[in-house]
Amino acid sequence: MPFIQVRDIPVNYHIYHSDPSAETIVLIHGLGLDQEIWEPILPYVREHYRVVLLDMRGHGRTGRGETPVSWELFTGDLHMLLTQLELGPVHLLGHGFGASLAVKFSLQYAELVKSLILLSTPAFLPRKTVESIVHSRKQLTSNGTMLTLAESLVNGLFKLPGDSVLYGKIISAYMSVSPGTYFDALELYAGAPVNEDFAHLAHPTLTLVGADDSITLTSNALSSQLLMHSSLIVVPDANNTLFIDQPQFTFERIHEFIADPSAVKTDYTSFECHVAKYVMRYFNDAFEQVLNKKALQA
Repeated sequence: MPFIQVRDIPVNYHIYHSDPSAETIVLIHGLGLDQEIWEPILPYVREHYRVVLLDMRGHGRTGRGETPVSWELFTGDLHMLLTQLELGPVHLLGHGFGASLAVKFSLQYAELVKSLILLSTPAFLPRKTVESIVHSRKQLTSNGTMLTLAESLVNGLFKLPGDSVLYGKIISAYMSVSPGTYFDALELYAGAPVNEDFAHLAHPTLTLVGADDSITLTSNALSSQLLMHSSLIVVPDANNTLFIDQPQFTFERIHEFIADPSAVKTDYTSFECHVAKYVMRYFNDAFEQVLNKKALQA
């Protein structure tokens, strides 16, 4: 795969050409992953679009550099990449952290964006939640490697057999990221909550979430700004990586949205059906924590 120098790092990217007149869609992977994560859905996307894949800074084969991690650093990398490749405006499709990055990018460089497609977007993460996630995951990297954390995340977020080729690739992707880079990026959610950005979305936006992804479903339900400013679709029989679990279904919804964003509406019936139990569990756990805290203070 080719590399291009972006500021202080070589960026690993690949462009799949379709019809020269086809729309361009840029796929941004999630935290700890790399561009190979798109393997299951790529055949569907490249048949209809010019596709740009990339490894984010510090991920895959892209360099890390010495600059401290920030949202501005990641959005600046993407801006420089698109500028040097003379691409834009484009459709941005991001997963997890990549979806949050797409939102941040669209607010800074609106002229380079046509639409946003957000997969498994962590819409609402209270600071205490982020701190708890960081603490628990750091315990899994106490030996200085990402292996134990990688296995925990893959087994919890992916519906993949342990002997599959993609399972091995995902473990390798996590292993290629340093714990420092991973946690510095994860902590960005505490400093600059993405939920505050949704009210300022100026582009057509589609959000997709897996029906079995309890964390993302709950965070989406608690973010009224996301629900007000995007169309939301629940993907059946899918977890966090819905584009792996249901690649054809996911692509078909994306394709319909790009063709006519106004024709894709939030399926509130499906959303409420899947999210109710998770939201109730969220508030029940929060209520129990308050009661336990008061009991200790009594």
